[in-house]
Amino acid sequence: MCANNLGKKELPIDRDTRLVFLFDVDNTLLNNDQSKKDMSAALHDVLGDEGEKHFWELYEQVRKEMDVVSYPETLKRFDDSCEDAVVAEKAARVINEWPYGEYLYPESLAVVRHVSRMGEVAIISDGDTDYQPRKIANAGLAEAVGHDVLIFTHKQESLHHVTEILPGCHYIMVDDKESVLADADRVLGDRLTTVWVKQGHYATDPKYYKKPDPDVVLEHIGELCRFDRDDFLSRARVGCA
Repeated sequence: MCANNLGKKELPIDRDTRLVFLFDVDNTLLNNDQSKKDMSAALHDVLGDEGEKHFWELYEQVRKEMDVVSYPETLKRFDDSCEDAVVAEKAARVINEWPYGEYLYPESLAVVRHVSRMGEVAIISDGDTDYQPRKIANAGLAEAVGHDVLIFTHKQESLHHVTEILPGCHYIMVDDKESVLADADRVLGDRLTTVWVKQGHYATDPKYYKKPDPDVVLEHIGELCRFDRDDFLSRARVGCA
Protein backbone atom coordinates (compact mmCIF):
# COMPACT_ATOMS: atom_id res chain seq x y z
CA MET A 1 0.00 0.00 0.00
CA CYS A 2 1.10 3.58 -0.64
CA ALA A 3 1.63 5.56 2.53
CA ASN A 4 -0.39 8.74 2.15
CA ASN A 5 1.94 11.29 3.68
CA LEU A 6 0.86 14.25 1.58
CA GLY A 7 -2.29 15.16 3.45
CA LYS A 8 -5.43 16.58 1.87
CA LYS A 9 -3.90 19.80 0.68
CA GLU A 10 -5.61 21.71 -2.09
CA LEU A 11 -3.92 21.12 -5.42
CA PRO A 12 -2.39 24.05 -7.31
CA ILE A 13 -4.39 24.78 -10.44
CA ASP A 14 -2.09 27.39 -11.98
CA ARG A 15 -0.12 25.99 -14.91
CA ASP A 16 2.98 27.66 -13.43
CA THR A 17 2.85 25.44 -10.34
CA ARG A 18 1.00 22.28 -11.39
CA LEU A 19 2.61 18.91 -11.96
CA VAL A 20 0.84 16.67 -14.46
CA PHE A 21 1.23 12.88 -14.27
CA LEU A 22 0.62 10.92 -17.47
CA PHE A 23 0.12 7.19 -16.88
CA ASP A 24 0.21 4.42 -19.44
CA VAL A 25 -2.15 1.50 -18.81
CA ASP A 26 -1.03 -1.83 -20.30
CA ASN A 27 1.77 -3.38 -18.24
CA THR A 28 2.11 -0.13 -16.31
CA LEU A 29 -1.05 -0.04 -14.18
CA LEU A 30 -2.60 -3.24 -15.51
CA ASN A 31 -0.91 -6.61 -16.06
CA ASN A 32 -1.82 -6.90 -19.71
CA ASP A 33 0.52 -9.83 -20.36
CA GLN A 34 -1.32 -12.00 -17.84
CA SER A 35 -4.69 -10.68 -18.98
CA LYS A 36 -4.01 -11.61 -22.59
CA LYS A 37 -2.72 -15.04 -21.57
CA ASP A 38 -5.88 -15.78 -19.60
CA MET A 39 -8.06 -14.32 -22.36
CA SER A 40 -6.39 -16.64 -24.84
CA ALA A 41 -7.19 -19.62 -22.62
CA ALA A 42 -10.83 -18.52 -22.36
CA LEU A 43 -11.04 -18.15 -26.15
CA HIS A 44 -9.54 -21.60 -26.55
CA ASP A 45 -12.32 -23.04 -24.40
CA VAL A 46 -14.86 -21.47 -26.79
CA LEU A 47 -13.11 -21.82 -30.13
CA GLY A 48 -10.73 -24.76 -29.86
CA ASP A 49 -7.21 -24.87 -31.28
CA GLU A 50 -7.91 -23.70 -34.83
CA GLY A 51 -10.48 -21.09 -33.88
CA GLU A 52 -8.24 -19.50 -31.27
CA LYS A 53 -5.29 -19.51 -33.67
CA HIS A 54 -7.41 -17.85 -36.34
CA PHE A 55 -8.59 -15.18 -33.90
CA TRP A 56 -5.05 -14.14 -32.94
CA GLU A 57 -3.95 -14.21 -36.58
CA LEU A 58 -6.70 -11.70 -37.34
CA TYR A 59 -5.66 -9.69 -34.28
CA GLU A 60 -2.10 -9.38 -35.58
CA GLN A 61 -3.33 -8.66 -39.10
CA VAL A 62 -5.47 -5.81 -37.82
CA ARG A 63 -2.66 -4.42 -35.68
CA LYS A 64 -0.31 -4.40 -38.67
CA GLU A 65 -2.85 -2.75 -40.99
CA MET A 66 -4.19 -0.17 -38.53
CA ASP A 67 -0.95 0.33 -36.58
CA VAL A 68 -2.92 -0.11 -33.37
CA VAL A 69 -4.60 -2.94 -31.46
CA SER A 70 -8.32 -3.04 -32.24
CA TYR A 71 -10.47 -5.75 -30.70
CA PRO A 72 -13.64 -4.37 -32.37
CA GLU A 73 -12.16 -4.73 -35.84
CA THR A 74 -10.70 -8.14 -34.95
CA LEU A 75 -14.10 -9.33 -33.74
CA LYS A 76 -15.78 -7.99 -36.87
CA ARG A 77 -13.41 -9.90 -39.12
CA PHE A 78 -13.72 -13.01 -37.00
CA ASP A 79 -17.51 -12.81 -37.15
CA ASP A 80 -17.37 -12.39 -40.94
CA SER A 81 -15.16 -15.45 -41.29
CA CYS A 82 -16.86 -17.70 -38.74
CA GLU A 83 -19.52 -20.10 -39.99
CA ASP A 84 -21.07 -20.51 -36.54
CA ALA A 85 -22.75 -17.28 -35.37
CA VAL A 86 -23.30 -18.66 -31.87
CA VAL A 87 -19.60 -19.43 -31.44
CA ALA A 88 -18.64 -15.99 -32.79
CA GLU A 89 -21.00 -14.36 -30.28
CA LYS A 90 -19.46 -16.36 -27.43
CA ALA A 91 -16.00 -15.18 -28.49
CA ALA A 92 -17.25 -11.59 -28.57
CA ARG A 93 -18.61 -11.94 -25.04
CA VAL A 94 -15.24 -13.20 -23.81
CA ILE A 95 -13.54 -10.09 -25.20
CA ASN A 96 -16.20 -7.50 -24.40
CA GLU A 97 -16.92 -8.74 -20.87
CA TRP A 98 -13.34 -9.37 -19.83
CA PRO A 99 -12.82 -8.47 -16.12
CA TYR A 100 -9.87 -6.11 -16.44
CA GLY A 101 -10.23 -4.92 -12.87
CA GLU A 102 -8.87 -8.30 -11.76
CA TYR A 103 -5.59 -7.58 -13.55
CA LEU A 104 -4.58 -4.30 -11.95
CA TYR A 105 -1.20 -4.47 -10.29
CA PRO A 106 -1.80 -4.62 -6.52
CA GLU A 107 -0.66 -1.06 -5.79
CA SER A 108 -1.88 0.68 -8.96
CA LEU A 109 -4.91 2.45 -7.49
CA ALA A 110 -2.98 3.40 -4.37
CA VAL A 111 -0.24 4.92 -6.54
CA VAL A 112 -2.80 6.95 -8.50
CA ARG A 113 -4.27 8.25 -5.24
CA HIS A 114 -0.78 9.04 -3.95
CA VAL A 115 0.35 11.12 -6.92
CA SER A 116 -3.05 12.82 -7.20
CA ARG A 117 -2.05 14.67 -4.03
CA MET A 118 0.83 16.21 -5.97
CA GLY A 119 -0.94 17.38 -9.11
CA GLU A 120 -3.15 16.47 -12.05
CA VAL A 121 -3.32 12.79 -13.01
CA ALA A 122 -4.40 11.48 -16.40
CA ILE A 123 -4.22 8.31 -18.43
CA ILE A 124 -2.68 8.59 -21.86
CA SER A 125 -2.91 5.32 -23.75
CA ASP A 126 -2.43 3.85 -27.19
CA GLY A 127 -5.33 1.87 -28.62
CA ASP A 128 -8.54 2.08 -30.59
CA THR A 129 -11.00 4.74 -29.47
CA ASP A 130 -13.83 2.28 -28.78
CA TYR A 131 -12.53 -0.71 -26.85
CA GLN A 132 -9.58 0.89 -25.05
CA PRO A 133 -11.68 3.49 -23.17
CA ARG A 134 -14.14 0.76 -22.17
CA LYS A 135 -11.26 -1.40 -20.99
CA ILE A 136 -9.86 1.45 -18.88
CA ALA A 137 -13.29 2.16 -17.39
CA ASN A 138 -13.91 -1.54 -16.73
CA ALA A 139 -10.65 -1.73 -14.79
CA GLY A 140 -11.71 1.17 -12.55
CA LEU A 141 -8.91 3.39 -13.84
CA ALA A 142 -11.08 6.02 -15.54
CA GLU A 143 -12.86 6.77 -12.28
CA ALA A 144 -9.55 6.76 -10.40
CA VAL A 145 -8.18 9.60 -12.56
CA GLY A 146 -11.40 11.59 -12.66
CA HIS A 147 -12.11 10.38 -16.22
CA ASP A 148 -9.09 12.23 -17.63
CA VAL A 149 -8.42 9.56 -20.27
CA LEU A 150 -6.79 10.32 -23.62
CA ILE A 151 -6.43 7.67 -26.35
CA PHE A 152 -4.08 7.97 -29.31
CA THR A 153 -2.59 5.71 -31.96
CA HIS A 154 0.89 6.87 -30.92
CA LYS A 155 0.68 9.03 -27.80
CA GLN A 156 4.27 10.27 -27.97
CA GLU A 157 3.38 11.99 -31.24
CA SER A 158 0.49 13.87 -29.62
CA LEU A 159 2.15 15.31 -26.53
CA HIS A 160 1.89 18.94 -27.59
CA HIS A 161 -1.86 18.39 -27.88
CA VAL A 162 -1.83 16.78 -24.43
CA THR A 163 -0.10 19.81 -22.90
CA GLU A 164 -2.79 22.05 -24.35
CA ILE A 165 -5.52 19.94 -22.77
CA LEU A 166 -3.65 19.49 -19.47
CA PRO A 167 -1.54 22.60 -18.89
CA GLY A 168 1.13 22.38 -16.22
CA CYS A 169 4.60 23.49 -15.23
CA HIS A 170 6.12 20.01 -15.51
CA TYR A 171 5.04 16.59 -16.78
CA ILE A 172 5.82 13.14 -15.40
CA MET A 173 5.25 10.31 -17.88
CA VAL A 174 5.03 6.76 -16.51
CA ASP A 175 5.32 3.89 -19.01
CA ASP A 176 6.57 0.32 -19.45
CA LYS A 177 8.02 1.04 -22.91
CA GLU A 178 11.41 2.70 -22.64
CA SER A 179 11.34 3.65 -26.32
CA VAL A 180 8.05 5.55 -25.89
CA LEU A 181 9.60 7.54 -23.05
CA ALA A 182 12.67 8.32 -25.17
CA ASP A 183 10.45 9.58 -27.99
CA ALA A 184 8.45 11.67 -25.52
CA ASP A 185 11.64 13.17 -24.12
CA ARG A 186 12.56 14.37 -27.59
CA VAL A 187 9.19 16.10 -27.87
CA LEU A 188 8.89 17.79 -24.48
CA GLY A 189 12.53 17.94 -23.42
CA ASP A 190 13.06 19.85 -20.18
CA ARG A 191 9.33 19.94 -19.52
CA LEU A 192 9.23 16.18 -18.94
CA THR A 193 10.46 13.65 -16.39
CA THR A 194 10.31 10.09 -17.72
CA VAL A 195 9.58 7.15 -15.39
CA TRP A 196 10.23 3.68 -16.77
CA VAL A 197 8.43 0.86 -14.94
CA LYS A 198 10.17 -2.40 -15.87
CA GLN A 199 7.05 -4.56 -16.04
CA GLY A 200 5.84 -6.70 -18.92
CA HIS A 201 7.55 -8.21 -21.93
CA TYR A 202 8.62 -4.93 -23.56
CA ALA A 203 10.77 -4.09 -20.54
CA THR A 204 12.95 -7.16 -21.10
CA ASP A 205 13.32 -6.75 -24.86
CA PRO A 206 16.38 -4.60 -25.80
CA LYS A 207 14.96 -3.81 -29.25
CA TYR A 208 12.50 -1.49 -27.51
CA TYR A 209 15.30 0.48 -25.80
CA LYS A 210 16.24 3.88 -27.13
CA LYS A 211 18.29 6.90 -26.07
CA PRO A 212 17.95 9.10 -24.11
CA ASP A 213 17.76 6.96 -20.99
CA PRO A 214 14.76 7.46 -18.67
CA ASP A 215 15.10 9.82 -15.73
CA VAL A 216 13.71 7.32 -13.22
CA VAL A 217 13.74 3.51 -13.41
CA LEU A 218 11.40 1.43 -11.23
CA GLU A 219 11.07 -2.33 -10.95
CA HIS A 220 7.40 -2.13 -9.94
CA ILE A 221 4.69 0.54 -10.12
CA GLY A 222 4.33 0.53 -6.33
CA GLU A 223 7.79 2.09 -6.00
CA LEU A 224 6.24 5.43 -6.99
CA CYS A 225 4.96 5.54 -3.42
CA ARG A 226 8.47 6.57 -2.37
CA PHE A 227 8.26 9.83 -4.30
CA ASP A 228 6.74 13.11 -3.18
CA ARG A 229 6.16 16.42 -4.93
CA ASP A 230 9.57 17.79 -3.97
CA ASP A 231 11.26 14.79 -5.58
CA PHE A 232 9.71 15.62 -8.91
CA LEU A 233 10.24 19.35 -8.55
CA SER A 234 13.94 18.70 -7.91
CA ARG A 235 14.10 16.62 -11.09
CA ALA A 236 12.39 19.29 -13.19
CA ARG A 237 14.94 20.67 -15.62
CA VAL A 238 12.99 23.90 -15.90
CA GLY A 239 11.63 25.73 -12.89
CA CYS A 240 8.17 25.45 -11.41
CA ALA A 241 7.00 28.28 -9.21
